[in-house]
Amino acid sequence: MENLIEEQIKEFNKKYKISSELSKKFGFISEKDKVHASSIAGRPKKMWIEILKRFFSNPIVVISLIVFTFILLSSLIIPAKAFTSYKPNSPINEYSFIESLPPVYSPIVSKAVTTNDTIYKFYINLKDNISKLPEAEQVLWNKWFAFYLDTTKISANNSGQLFMTYNAYSLFKASVLNELLFKAQKAGTPINDALVYGEIIPKIPVLKTYLGTSSSGYDIWVTTWYATWRGIEIAIITTIIQALFGVTLGAILGFYAGKLVDTIIMRLIDIFNSPPTIIWILIFVGIFGTNQISLILAMSVAGWPAFVGITRMYVITVKNEEYISAAKAIGASTPRQIFIHALPAIIGKIANSFVKNVPGIILWVASLAFLGFFKNSNDTNLGQILIESASDAGRNIWIILLPTLILLFLSLSLNFMALGIHDALDPRVISKGKRK
Repeated sequence: MENLIEEQIKEFNKKYKISSELSKKFGFISEKDKVHASSIAGRPKKMWIEILKRFFSNPIVVISLIVFTFILLSSLIIPAKAFTSYKPNSPINEYSFIESLPPVYSPIVSKAVTTNDTIYKFYINLKDNISKLPEAEQVLWNKWFAFYLDTTKISANNSGQLFMTYNAYSLFKASVLNELLFKAQKAGTPINDALVYGEIIPKIPVLKTYLGTSSSGYDIWVTTWYATWRGIEIAIITTIIQALFGVTLGAILGFYAGKLVDTIIMRLIDIFNSPPTIIWILIFVGIFGTNQISLILAMSVAGWPAFVGITRMYVITVKNEEYISAAKAIGASTPRQIFIHALPAIIGKIANSFVKNVPGIILWVASLAFLGFFKNSNDTNLGQILIESASDAGRNIWIILLPTLILLFLSLSLNFMALGIHDALDPRVISKGKRK
């Protein structure tokens, strides 16, 4: 290597007629003493790394991201078949007494009953049937049903109103056990301890309804999280459609602000925005129908003007900047000026609007379902759960509290994340951070 360098030096000296005496006067800096440009100016920074640093530097934004990620993952994992045996929006099984179960951590129910209530009649009929058996069998049956009979109490007040206190999960187990024993009797199978404890009781489903069930018998925990995913899915798809059309049109109108095409389209948008958005959604839902595809189409048509107005306004503020003028001076086409130079400068504003639009769409879906315009017997969403569970809230607060809390935390987390994305992507915010 050294010989090669010496040869190159000799050729250089010969070419430029540098004598040996003159060449000795040149001093070469050794490798260890060299100062590289990177040590003076610093390494060039990667923009996406700087954006991520700014985003994660705000603790409130980080907490919001964690909350949203938790909600999103929970809505995907909890209703999955690998993690639960219950189907969303479907009865947990085919047996009786699965409706309006309390949370598993609070299984005792006290309620006023009449002699016609199925719960009261089951308890009385079970005791009557056992009392009619031979004494030896009575002992066995009382032992098999002790978990239910010993924990159930019936009392009456001075006016004769009956009150019943019982374990709802023991009631379910007793009803299934009674049904299986009846089938065994009908088949002529000898009933004894070995049959009951060895075969029948193991067949009884073990309920894992953490927050109880609705009056229709579906599991509140699983169904609510499934409804959350349906709301998020619809909201994201709708927002993407609105943004693609609205941002494109808004950016073009921003560059042609004041021209005839801009005036005509903006006046049409003003007319479109005059009534409340929910009115347009109801009209389009009435035209297109109430299935998921029709709902997405209706909300996309009703919501695109918002993105047009936001994008147009911000493009107007940057279209006369020096870098746009420079691009125009070197012959950049108008589409290139719009989509390559102008839009990246306002990407923080657009991203902020995009993220903030998602909880708005979720609330739209919930409102439509609450008004009865988006109800599907084979599917569900948060709004449908809220409207259907209003009458059940007195028996189990979780049926209305859980979807309400999810909607609240979704809205808060997405709004704070939108602010964080705006601050991380806005060039002016980034430049201020660099000067500090």
